[in-house]
Amino acid sequence: MGSVQDGRRAALVLFYNGKNISTDLKKYLMNFSYNDSAPGEFDDISITLDDRDRNWIKGWAPVIGDTIKAEIHTEHWDKQGEKKKLPCGTFYLDSADMEGPPDNVTMQATSLPIEGASVKQEKRSKAWEKVTLKTLSTEVAKAAKLKLLYSASANPKFDRLDQSDQSDISFLVETAIKEGIAVKASGSTLVLFDEEVYEKKDAVINIERGKANVISYSFSINSEGSAYGSCEVTYTVAKTKKTSSKVIKGSYKIPGLKGLPVLRLNEQVETVAEANRLAKNRLREQNKKAGLASFVMDGDIRLASSVTVNVKGWGKFDGKYIIVSASHTLGGSAYQTPINVRKVLGWS
Repeated sequence: MGSVQDGRRAALVLFYNGKNISTDLKKYLMNFSYNDSAPGEFDDISITLDDRDRNWIKGWAPVIGDTIKAEIHTEHWDKQGEKKKLPCGTFYLDSADMEGPPDNVTMQATSLPIEGASVKQEKRSKAWEKVTLKTLSTEVAKAAKLKLLYSASANPKFDRLDQSDQSDISFLVETAIKEGIAVKASGSTLVLFDEEVYEKKDAVINIERGKANVISYSFSINSEGSAYGSCEVTYTVAKTKKTSSKVIKGSYKIPGLKGLPVLRLNEQVETVAEANRLAKNRLREQNKKAGLASFVMDGDIRLASSVTVNVKGWGKFDGKYIIVSASHTLGGSAYQTPINVRKVLGWS
């Protein structure tokens, strides 16, 4: 009797400018990669094709801005008769390279529409007055030609924000991080969400040594990733004609922890409440570096950015992790899912 492994199939389904070219693609596909990116970045895909019939250098020649919709379909992957699919999203061609011999073409496409690329490429300076984070996000999403999904629980309001020689997207990401909110562009949508909320969700799989389909793994320990137990923020407001100088201080300490180093920062804040909030969020950002790992897994459509996994059987590295970024790659008949993960912080 054949096993599920014997009948497993994974295939790429591709719509190019709205036309399903999957049948034509099958005999030419060399490699496909879908990158479900980390917060602050844009999803992208890469496709490498054998162009022995010189289709892509002639009549099928790609044009910057062409739309590519991609899906990965699996059959009999985890059990006999099961069919599943991973919708990767819609992407916009931003580069193509032809080379040889042998002749081949590699196309790169991003989730950011070409006509909205200015939010990433152009730097500008602007003063934002009496603005909320959602309003700022709405304007950036509109300029990027993306829909907005604002799922963060808080909507911070700012009396003034100064964008200084920064791209719109980098300014938005920087502002959101200070408030403990993550930004991600995926599937034609700009998404803002609370990573703390996602950290608390149930794990989608157990990555257990000797049981899970792990092709390779890596755990990292370094001095930069040393966890901090608390954070202190200090900012001195300069003296003016009407007011004297003053020092604003804020702090945050992880409950129940002792003996860990203190992260000390000097950043501009207006109030003690803002300083306390910044201290907590900066502490979270720093401590994300303390538990990093990566796995190359047998293809698994459940593995995506911001879902959690349980790591078991790896000694001191065991625990609950959140996926920072995931890739889904097809080359020949092999389907693999490399993931980068970080340990869930476990405090809020």
